[in-house]
Amino acid sequence: MQPVGSQGMQGNSPDADRRQRATNFHKGLIPSPQTPLQKMHKAEKKYEVGKVTDGEEAKQRQLRAILNKLTPQNFEKLFEQAKSVNIDNAVTLVGVVDQIFDRALMEPTFCEMYANFSYHLAGELPGFSQDNEKITFKKVLINNCQKEFERREREQEEANKADDEGEIKQSEEESEEKRIKARRRMLGNIRLIGELYKKRMLTERIMHECIKKLLGNYQNPDEEDVEALCKLMSTIGEMIDHPKAKEHMDAYFDRMKSTSNNMKLSSRVRFMLKDSIDLRKNKWQQRKVEGPKGIEGPKGIEGLPIN
Repeated sequence: MQPVGSQGMQGNSPDADRRQRATNFHKGLIPSPQTPLQKMHKAEKKYEVGKVTDGEEAKQRQLRAILNKLTPQNFEKLFEQAKSVNIDNAVTLVGVVDQIFDRALMEPTFCEMYANFSYHLAGELPGFSQDNEKITFKKVLINNCQKEFERREREQEEANKADDEGEIKQSEEESEEKRIKARRRMLGNIRLIGELYKKRMLTERIMHECIKKLLGNYQNPDEEDVEALCKLMSTIGEMIDHPKAKEHMDAYFDRMKSTSNNMKLSSRVRFMLKDSIDLRKNKWQQRKVEGPKGIEGPKGIEGLPIN
């Protein structure tokens, strides 16, 4: 994947950041698939960075309350409530996307539900035109995914630079807490990217770019990238592993097989790679684990809308 752009992380508040992106929205390098054009609404007001209106705060609180209660069982009811919120400008739209995106990253178990929610909202909400830029739900969401995907590499480079320049290091506890949070966000983002691809909100080409990026350095593989790769394969493998992509997939799994024998990696990560390889050999069907007789397995979740 190519760099998004030269702009760094800003120190503004979340609301100020939304206004900055709404008034100066740049095209992300992850292209959205070709879909029917939505009707674009021209923004009536030009929003100022850092200026938060009471009405905007109220709408974001309303949407936050809806997301707090969202489950697969009440999906349809709360989706209708979300549609009833007056999302009539780019700032509100960006705020909605940010809330869903952050929840998906911090609650990766529910990424499928949040991807489904995003898919339906993207089809319902209008786009907005401001300063000759078209702003849509899908474009903002995909741009968020890309920036998050590339954030870890940028932060690692900054950490290495700080070490080289002799800056004061964080305590071991602070470093570990930061690492755990970053790992959770990265794995959540990878899971979300995979679920969005399954909804055809991302293209197959982008999936291949993500895989190649995560394969990384063969001689010195990064464990978190390898874990993210295995998560992505388990999410999209069945869809992306078709005859036209066989040459690419064979190459990926040849590399994964070699990496699984790299003793620099922990046994946990090496076993994850071997599980992914076995999953493909088993035509992407998870092995059934039978429990003791007389004990029923977990029930499937009902109520999730089918596209």
